[in-house]
Amino acid sequence: MKKIIFVILLVLPLWMLAAEPDKTFTKSDNTLKVLLKDGTLQLTLYSDRIIRVEFFVKGKDQKSTDLVIVKNPETIEWNANKSGEDYYFVTKSLFVRITKDGAVSFSDLKGGLLAEEIIKDRKLTPKSDFGNKTYVVQTAFKSQGEALYGMGQFQNGLMNWKNTPLRLKQYNQEIAVPFLVSTKGYGILWNNNSVTDLNVPEQELAFNECVDETKNTWKATFTPKESGSYNFAVESLNPKGNRFSGPILLTINGDTVIHYNTPWVPEFHTGRIFLEAGKTYDVVFTNTNAQEKGRVLYNTPGYDKTLFRSNIGSKVDYFFVYGGNPERVISTYRELTGKAPMFGKWVYGFWQCRERYHSQSELLENARAYRDQNIPVDNIVQDWNYWPDGTWGPEWNRKLYPDPADMCRQLKSMNYHLMVSVWPKVTNPALEKRYNLKKYKIDKNGNLDFFNPKLGENYFKMLEDSMYNKGVDAIWLDGSEPEAYPVGAKTEEGSFDKNALTYSLMLTRAVYAGHRKDFPNERVFNLTRSAFLGQQRYGAAVWSGDVLASWEQFREQIPAGLNYSMAGLPFWTTDIGGFFRDKNSLNPKFDNQYTNPEYKELLTRWFQFGTFCPIFRIHGYVSETEVWRYGKPFEDMAREFIDLRYRLMPYIYSLSWNVTYRGASMMKPLAHDFPNDLMTWNISDQFLFGSNLMICPVTKYQARSRKVYFPAGTWYNFWTGEKNLGQMEINTEAPLERVPIFIKGGSIIPIGPKVQYALQKSNEPIAILLYTGANGDFTLYEDDGETNNYERGDYSEIPITWNETKRELVFGDRRGFFRGMLRNRKFNIVIGNGKKGLAGINYPSASVEYSGKRQVVKLPK
Repeated sequence: MKKIIFVILLVLPLWMLAAEPDKTFTKSDNTLKVLLKDGTLQLTLYSDRIIRVEFFVKGKDQKSTDLVIVKNPETIEWNANKSGEDYYFVTKSLFVRITKDGAVSFSDLKGGLLAEEIIKDRKLTPKSDFGNKTYVVQTAFKSQGEALYGMGQFQNGLMNWKNTPLRLKQYNQEIAVPFLVSTKGYGILWNNNSVTDLNVPEQELAFNECVDETKNTWKATFTPKESGSYNFAVESLNPKGNRFSGPILLTINGDTVIHYNTPWVPEFHTGRIFLEAGKTYDVVFTNTNAQEKGRVLYNTPGYDKTLFRSNIGSKVDYFFVYGGNPERVISTYRELTGKAPMFGKWVYGFWQCRERYHSQSELLENARAYRDQNIPVDNIVQDWNYWPDGTWGPEWNRKLYPDPADMCRQLKSMNYHLMVSVWPKVTNPALEKRYNLKKYKIDKNGNLDFFNPKLGENYFKMLEDSMYNKGVDAIWLDGSEPEAYPVGAKTEEGSFDKNALTYSLMLTRAVYAGHRKDFPNERVFNLTRSAFLGQQRYGAAVWSGDVLASWEQFREQIPAGLNYSMAGLPFWTTDIGGFFRDKNSLNPKFDNQYTNPEYKELLTRWFQFGTFCPIFRIHGYVSETEVWRYGKPFEDMAREFIDLRYRLMPYIYSLSWNVTYRGASMMKPLAHDFPNDLMTWNISDQFLFGSNLMICPVTKYQARSRKVYFPAGTWYNFWTGEKNLGQMEINTEAPLERVPIFIKGGSIIPIGPKVQYALQKSNEPIAILLYTGANGDFTLYEDDGETNNYERGDYSEIPITWNETKRELVFGDRRGFFRGMLRNRKFNIVIGNGKKGLAGINYPSASVEYSGKRQVVKLPK
């Protein structure tokens, strides 16, 4: 406390300690309100690290339903005062200044500027929302010396959003989550639920020469005035609704800047390229199958700001979230918007999924085949169209699925979990009448009003009757954007446009609330195609939508998942192998997915990547995706990586506890753990799985090596044991059957026995894979793996630490207890340095019999 006070005294000028109060501002318990010429600025302290900033015009009632925030302001100590025409306040973590014109800036207690508003960019522009007066709202912050991440999921291959235009609109393959994280150690949560633009482009290229009317191709020249990275955006609105098929292509001197070549086409696309000042470039823009020419916009290298603009709002409203580093920023965001509950352990196993199983017998036949062939698997998925002909909704077609309850019983006897696809729309007269759904439809597509709590109750009752009571374990909430934007729709919370980004949040809330009410001791798990701020609290993961099988789109999945994770939502997956796979599934690139050598290589590399995503799931349109259907080389590789996933289950499940308990992330860009290393800022094809494993996917056809950058520390090749020093780049081998994996020195990796499903009981020892070179620690978390008893404290933690100097591995006293816990167990200790893969597990350097009391193991040098 003395240190904090001392720092504050250094930062605060002496006049501030004795200044007289000013009538232009008022301070209450947690709020500072400043009266400005054009409106009112209100700052609310939710904690010493979380500050809400609101600006609204005078005389307007700014009360609105807050769908995102769950935290209430804490009681904290803080000081506020005025000097001259500027206002200041300080908490134990932040120093905040408000200029005479209302610009807010945030600094740490050492005086380091974190973020500063640009007052000329704070605007409320009047507009009408179906007759109701509202505003287009925006503000901006200066941006220098930082990289920026988060904002959701976008299919453009970019990692760092600095100066980059984005349109946040929910769409198949794109997810809008307006939370931005800086390498400076702060985050900005833009608290608006309508369609939002980030870094609105300030310039536009004019295209007057049409070179191909059929393809809608246009040409122009461009001569930049300064050298550097230019961020381009293509706006291609489609007034008739969803647009199916492109492509969108922007090239500059033949180099591809933007290429969107997948069946579902959003209205906004982003790309980046380095250009030289004074050089004239040929620019070619193709906007295939569009209703209009489209626009090409851009930001220059000197843009240097972060601007938010939303279509509908009553005020400028954002939360400044301080952490000091990205990890703490994200955990503080979860404190503000809700913790992520634990999933059942089965969720982290392998998922067998395809579009689709056509009958009960076909699904059971393939489930048995996995067990007969001893390929581990936990979840099998029934995709859409299992309902009666001519309907759409969760009712089983009894001609094809004669006894769903018996199907579930048979699956459970084989230790499977079953997930079934259900949509947020229903076109089934019998269901509509039985559950009183028709009155809650908001458009002609059958989308339902999940902003109405009563609809949520009815919808869940329908799921309970048709799914949960028959033994279904989880719901795949497909099309949760919703798929067809409800133009002009009205909801319980006003116009759909006003809350357009939150539809998936409301849908997952309804299912989570119903499940917790009717099945209070069962963990909730759902899979959705869309998400928003705070959705992590409703037991939901997402996948990246109906992506195309191509090397380009495979590469795009990596930064898409990493930025989604940096937006504070921890659980993400992708269709391994792509959804649209070959000419029979709307992808003319590949003739036959089962025989085409290039496709099978793409599937191999995608499968290796998917092994280290939070959720491990294969899927494909009009496909039989069982791993034995692609030839023995692929099957052998798949078996090895599925086994590796299950051997890593103690590590993965402990990571999941860190997500729930500490607000951590499982899948992270290098900049998350190494924000001060500028070399990590734009790396989009390496990532951390936890903080110990660095995964380096191979994303080019026929590549058998790739470059890898090592951040600070010592890194060991998992397959060869080769040692690599940090802050350098090397070329590493990547044979087809392997993905490069590197383990950080000081890592402790628990490795479990071979199993066929995640909850399979085993008394075999857990191997502790130890990589020396630095001190390290790991907490092994265990519980019953399936109930909510962990919420009542029924779990155990075993702290394990490595002291490099003393060469001691310490198993600390076990904390906690749960029913079924192994009280006595054996740990085999394996020095990972120099060992090849898991080969050394059978040759431990030492063993320890552990009964819950502290044990120290001395290891030789």
